[in-house]
Amino acid sequence: MQASCSGLAEAAFAAYTRIRPHVLQTPVVQSGWLGAVGKCTALLKLESEQYANSFKARGAVNKVKSLTAEKLSRGLVTCSTGNHALAFLHACSTSPAAQQAAHTIYLPTTADPAKVAKLKAQGGHVVQYGDDCVLAEYEARRVAAEQGSTYISPYNDWEVMAGQGTVAVELLEQLPDGIDVCIVPVGGGGLIGGIAAVLKAADPACLVVGVQPAASAVMRQSVEAGRIVEAPSSGSLLTLSDATAGGIEENAITLAPCQQYVDQWVLVSETEIADALVSLLYHHSKLVEGAAGCALAAFKKLSSQIEGKRVVVVCCGGNIAVPTLQQVLSSGKVWS
Repeated sequence: MQASCSGLAEAAFAAYTRIRPHVLQTPVVQSGWLGAVGKCTALLKLESEQYANSFKARGAVNKVKSLTAEKLSRGLVTCSTGNHALAFLHACSTSPAAQQAAHTIYLPTTADPAKVAKLKAQGGHVVQYGDDCVLAEYEARRVAAEQGSTYISPYNDWEVMAGQGTVAVELLEQLPDGIDVCIVPVGGGGLIGGIAAVLKAADPACLVVGVQPAASAVMRQSVEAGRIVEAPSSGSLLTLSDATAGGIEENAITLAPCQQYVDQWVLVSETEIADALVSLLYHHSKLVEGAAGCALAAFKKLSSQIEGKRVVVVCCGGNIAVPTLQQVLSSGKVWS
C-alpha cells in the first residue's frame, strides 16, 4: 500500500475524532428497490441528511478545527459552487473564534441562485467572480494571500480531504461486515480521495467506483492524462450535477488518490441522472441533488457487475434548486 494512502487514511480517522461532536452520523439505508435492480445488497449512505445537507460539512469542520486562533483572527476566505460554502458557514458556527473571524465566500457567476440566496440569508459575505469554479478559486486564493487570510479550498486541501474521508470511517463503523463496492460522485476529488484511502486501507479488495456526468468529467480525463486537464471553456456546467461540474485547480492534491485508488470510472448522461433522481424519489421519497443522482445512475449501469455483492451508494447531498427539480420532474422517468 502506498504511504500516501496510509497517511490519508490515518488523517481521516483522526479527523473523525475531531469533528464528531460537530457533524451528524448520517444513516445507511438498505434499499430493496436497488437490491432488486442489482441483485445485490444495496445500501444508501445519506449524506444528504448531513448538516448543510451535504458531506461538505465534514471537510469544512475539520479544516476550521485545525486552525489556530491567530490564523482565524486574520480572516477566512473560501470558494464554492454552493455546497462547500454552506458547510463553511456551519463550520464557522462550531468555533467562537471562527464566528468572530471576517469571512468572504467566492462563487462563480454560474452558481445556483438558490444556494447563493441561502448563503446570504445565513450571513455569508458573497462575492461572485468568473464563469467557472476554477476562475473563482484563483481569485479567492489571490485575495486571501493579499489580505493574509486563510484560504479554505472545497477539495484541494489535506485537512478537507481527510474530513471527507470520515464518510468511509463512519461506514466501516456502521457496516462491520464489510463493503464490496462503493460508488462515489466525483467533482474535485476530495470526497472520493478520502473515501478511497480509508476503504483501501481497511480492505484493498473493496472496489471504489468514481462517477461523473459525461458533460463535465474533468477528473476522469485528468486521471487518464496523468495531469490536471483544463475544463472546456463552455458546456462544462451544463449538467444537473452542478455540485461536481467545472474545472480543477492545477496541481490539485486530489489527483494522486484518484489515480492510485479509484478502480473504475463511470460516466452518466443527463437523462440517466434525471431518471435516477425521479426513481429514488418514487421508491424512497428521498430528494437528493444531481451529484447523488450520478451515483445512483452508475449503480444501474453496473448492475451486471455487482450481483451478490454489498454495494454502498454515496448520496452526497440534497441541495437541489427548484428550477432544476422542475426540470428533473418534467423529463425524468422512473426506472422500469
